[in-house]
Amino acid sequence: MQRGSVEIFLGMGLIVLGVVALKLTDLNYWWAAIALGAVVGVHGGISNSLMART
Repeated sequence: MQRGSVEIFLGMGLIVLGVVALKLTDLNYWWAAIALGAVVGVHGGISNSLMART
């Protein structure tokens, strides 16, 4: 599996974890996990895209 694909799935996991934790605890710092998951997932998608172009 490519590194970008792993980052995409890691990002999705962080987003799901952040949403579930936000719903359970109602603490606003879980938004940081959601934002981090989005950044990691986008970076993985860009990595896959760049590898496909070359």
